[in-house]
Amino acid sequence: MDYAARKWPDFEHTGPGTLAGRFLRRFWQPVYLSADLPIGQARPLKIMGQQFTIYRGESGTAHVVADRCLHRGTLLSTGQVEGDQIRCFYHGWKYDATGQCVERPAERSCPANLYIRSYPTHEWLNMVFAYLGEGEAPPFPVLSDVADDGYLTVQAPLRTFNYFSQLENALDEVHFRFVHRISRIAEQGLTDAIPTLTCEETDYGLARASTRRGVDRKTHFLMPNINASIFFDALHIVWRVPVDDYSHISFTVDYCGGTSEEMDAYRARHEAEAAQIAAATPASVLVDEVLAGRMSLDELVDHPDLLSIQDGTALKGQGVIANRENELLGASDTHIVHMRRLWTNELTAIRDGAAPRVWQWPDSLEVTSGLPIKDAA
Repeated sequence: MDYAARKWPDFEHTGPGTLAGRFLRRFWQPVYLSADLPIGQARPLKIMGQQFTIYRGESGTAHVVADRCLHRGTLLSTGQVEGDQIRCFYHGWKYDATGQCVERPAERSCPANLYIRSYPTHEWLNMVFAYLGEGEAPPFPVLSDVADDGYLTVQAPLRTFNYFSQLENALDEVHFRFVHRISRIAEQGLTDAIPTLTCEETDYGLARASTRRGVDRKTHFLMPNINASIFFDALHIVWRVPVDDYSHISFTVDYCGGTSEEMDAYRARHEAEAAQIAAATPASVLVDEVLAGRMSLDELVDHPDLLSIQDGTALKGQGVIANRENELLGASDTHIVHMRRLWTNELTAIRDGAAPRVWQWPDSLEVTSGLPIKDAA
């Protein structure tokens, strides 16, 4: 391991034309929760510093198109959904799901070459995914681990710092011992010892293991921005999707299979926790209070979203956009370094005009929680 600080590519900036932005746009990304997009409604959407319009047609299909009307630039999200088309609020220009303008009520004709950009969409795991890149969308990847007969929850919390810090944090097993030493993570034995780390490159990204007292916890990183693990008896899959360079959404899926009794117990715990979090002061507000020195983490140990407060304090404390030029990496950062190297190879290929690697999702992921640590002591 090279402990000296080194120059990494620009992972953080993802707007149109940036290397990281071009890379992320080559993949299907979740952009909206399905439940938050009613039939016949349009909404503004911002992903990777770019504005879009998302709407659900009367057929039930979700569509993503450009944000503004060709005529006078009014936001299409203020318009009306008609069938699977959207009509501009200002002068009534109407666009179909392919982006073609099909009606200009105050004009004598509607030329066939009037288009706004449209983007492929797909719904899976109660989320709307979009392909925002150039060319034909790749096949949509799925995992057989998530079946129809389990209990599924989906959340999309907004984090007010750069996505790449959160992405790296999920690969950082050592921080559990310190950041989360007082938290529910202790129930999984992840705070009991500093782990030994191993990592293997795969066709999808990285297969990772962290070993504490002889017990392995197996997790996965799927290129370019997905972490998969077991947390609290559920398969935990998270996409870190930039809103802009200063915030991101953690699209989070938790899936619990097993017996009906196990799913009922998990559902009860989840619903109780969700209700407590909804009634509490948001984690993002409290993170800012801690970083400003107006509160301490010790005052917040009973907060139902303590994990988010702890992580947010550590990550936003690096800076809304972390400065990686002066960091000093060690052996405990091996998973992060492996991930950065994969990203570096991809961004270098894009910069040089070469074809980036084609990543292949597995049919299934082998994940283990690391329990029971205390029994192994």
